[in-house]
Amino acid sequence: MYSNNAFVQFPAYLYKSCRTYTPKCRILTNLGGVFLMKFQKEYEILRSINPDKILEISFDFKKHRIKIFFSNKEENQFLVLVCENSKISFVKNYPVIFKNGVANIGMHWGRYYTYAIGLSNTTNPGFTEFQKKLKESIQSVINSNDDFKISFLDSREGIQKIRDANSNSVLPNEAIYYHCIRRTPITDKQFKKVTDSLGKDIAIHLKNSNVTAVFTADITKQKTFVLP
Repeated sequence: MYSNNAFVQFPAYLYKSCRTYTPKCRILTNLGGVFLMKFQKEYEILRSINPDKILEISFDFKKHRIKIFFSNKEENQFLVLVCENSKISFVKNYPVIFKNGVANIGMHWGRYYTYAIGLSNTTNPGFTEFQKKLKESIQSVINSNDDFKISFLDSREGIQKIRDANSNSVLPNEAIYYHCIRRTPITDKQFKKVTDSLGKDIAIHLKNSNVTAVFTADITKQKTFVLP
């Protein structure tokens, strides 16, 4: 499904609803426009999950309840964060991006930064403590750790949990899941959305190619970038 070069290719099956898309279009990017965290080891663990199940990992962090959901289903793979505290909750999609054959996840908070600030480091700027905890939660799938609760849900139950969390989010029913490319010039608003979700380099290339990315609020329509 993935290969080791820096081209981001959008295969035809990702664009069933985008009739104006040309499947040969490729985007070359160094992925410098979004903060990436190396995720290869964790991604290999996630890829071993039964595609008929949705993985749920729950843990507490700085007075927040964190839930991670992962689906390994072909053509509908996703990694989603649900963050809850006594006042607010939000749902964030983590795009998995390959750079030089190594899996990374985009850690840019975008519009969620204000709500995620409670997850920031205790003594210095940034979110490295949370990022470490996130990796540990994935590793607990194969190395049991009492800090993390692991569940394997049937697809319907897992999807419903995410939808329920999304409906209670501070940004409910946001179109946060990437779906397809459409041959329509990108607007300023969509440029910002692509930048927040996928990185500025991809947004620039979409703009230069006179195409735009389409996002959806329906997690079952989430599609994944494929690097040939």
